[in-house]
Amino acid sequence: MTSLREKQALILDDEERFAFALARQVLETPKLSFWMILIPIILVYHMFRHRRVVDGRKGFVKHYLIMRKKALEETLPLVEKGRKPRIDEILKDSNLPEKAKGPFKGLFSVLVDHYADLLRSDGPDVSSLVRSAYRTRTNYLLFINRLGQAEKALNNALRPYMDEQPAAVDEVMKSVERFSEQIRREEVARIFSR
Repeated sequence: MTSLREKQALILDDEERFAFALARQVLETPKLSFWMILIPIILVYHMFRHRRVVDGRKGFVKHYLIMRKKALEETLPLVEKGRKPRIDEILKDSNLPEKAKGPFKGLFSVLVDHYADLLRSDGPDVSSLVRSAYRTRTNYLLFINRLGQAEKALNNALRPYMDEQPAAVDEVMKSVERFSEQIRREEVARIFSR
C-alpha cells in the first residue's frame, strides 16, 4: 500500500509533468532551418531565442506549481488529522487583488478536494489513484470541468491587473486554457482506456 507521503510525491510529480506539457504547448520552441546554419549570426540569435523559451518554460512551471504545492501541503493534514485547510489565512497573506480572492479560494478549494480524494484512494501511480477516487470517466470529466471553470474564473479576475497589452494577455490566457483542456482530455482517455 502506498503511503500518504508517497502519494503526495506522485501527485506533485504529475502536476509538474502536466505543467511542463502545458509549457511546451504554450511556449513553442523556435524552429531551426537549414539556412540558419549557414549564417552564424542568425544561428546565434536562434540559440538565444531557444534559451529564452527554455527559461520561460521553467519559470512558467515554477509559478504554475506554487498554488498546487500549497494546496497539496494543506491537504495532507486534512486527510491525516481532519484539520481544515487554512485558505483564509493563505488569502490574507497573499498579495492578490481583492476581486481575485474569491476565484482564488474557489480554485484552491477544488484542488484541495481533488488532492484529498487522491490521497484517500489507493494505487501505485496517479492513474490508479484517479481510477480509484473517481471510479468512472464521467466522474473524472466532471472534476476536469470544475477545475477548468475555476481556473478560468481566476484568470478572468486577474486579467485587468496584467501589465501587458490586453490583446496579448487574452491570447496567452486562451492558449493556456485551450491546451490545459486538451492535455487533460488526453489524460482522461489514457487513464480510463483500460
